[in-house]
Amino acid sequence: MRSRDVGLLVRLGALGAVALLVGAGGCQPEGNSSLSTGPGGPGGTTGAGGSGAGASAGGDQGEAGAATTGSAGGGGGGTEDPPARVVTIEEITTEVVPRDTVVELKGVVAMSRKFFLDDTNSGDCLWGVFLSSPGLEETAANSGILAVSRSKATTDGNGEPVCPSLESASAGDPFPDDVAPGDVLDVVGETTYFSSSSCRDACGDLTCDSASEPPENASNCRQDCGTSPELIPQSAIGQFQIEWIKSAMRTGRVDVPEPHVLTADEVVKLSSPTETPFHHKWGGVKVRLEGSLSPVLRTNTMGEETVVGSYGNIHVENGTEGGLVQVGNKVYYIGGAQSACHQGPVYSDVNVTFNRVDGFIYKNFCIWSLQLTNKCTDIDPPSDDCVEDNLVCP
Repeated sequence: MRSRDVGLLVRLGALGAVALLVGAGGCQPEGNSSLSTGPGGPGGTTGAGGSGAGASAGGDQGEAGAATTGSAGGGGGGTEDPPARVVTIEEITTEVVPRDTVVELKGVVAMSRKFFLDDTNSGDCLWGVFLSSPGLEETAANSGILAVSRSKATTDGNGEPVCPSLESASAGDPFPDDVAPGDVLDVVGETTYFSSSSCRDACGDLTCDSASEPPENASNCRQDCGTSPELIPQSAIGQFQIEWIKSAMRTGRVDVPEPHVLTADEVVKLSSPTETPFHHKWGGVKVRLEGSLSPVLRTNTMGEETVVGSYGNIHVENGTEGGLVQVGNKVYYIGGAQSACHQGPVYSDVNVTFNRVDGFIYKNFCIWSLQLTNKCTDIDPPSDDCVEDNLVCP
């Protein structure tokens, strides 16, 4: 399968093939794949062994505030849905609600636009929207989650299945194509947990500063891939999600909560491969880094130092031991986009220092990272083209 949304996609097959594919792909610490196999076929989440949540309920798009659902039905693998249990995001991320449960989240707040996650060998296109608990002035632990919806790919002139570009076509999944931060939604789907035991070993052994400290217990380990000097360790810790979305009903608009400002200790935990309690609490939540944040410079193929590395990622550090964070463009980037709003960030000044970074704590291809929603407003200073072109991005 090919997608116009990204330049290179990692194909995901059955669960037994995940480790093989990751290993065969070599070291990809900054790649874009985020999902493995789950209920109803490839592309779900490991740890989910039940039936899918069923076919999605399609509908027409409407104005914000109208009761609308997405443009088509891309659902799970089951044939008959059990009744949805009304729950909260906190109940999912604290496991009060078991995994593989069909649930309804009422009045949750969209924190991001809809974005392309991945495709599957079964012909599904996967889309993501970050959601927050309602009624918050500031994000908090256990208040955020990634919702993963599906649609069927179309076929190009060569008979190849292709996922649409959100810049020019409808995704065809249950979420409205124009879903935006602040939209209030009622969402029906299935609780899942993304986890892959192959993540930790995908690039070979972990190397640690202390030879006496086992890699699985070391907070100062770095993946030994031999190509990048600022590697962030891969992690086998999973992330809670709501998947197999059946319907996403838009019911209103509110102000989005302010992102929680991480402490120095929390910044260190963000990239740690072993901080399970932290990632279970904060995965899917929008947070803020503040202070003097220096980029770790890369060297491009021409031997020049750059702020922005592979896949549009920026690595920043706050001067704290282990306080290195990968800042990505997964949410706003669209491969081949005409609008600069959906292109990668640009920083020509290698001496730039960032004062603030807002993003979602998200496991992107085995690495816990921070994903921006907007390269003009979620990072200070903004991308160069935001200033030079007076770019205003939604």
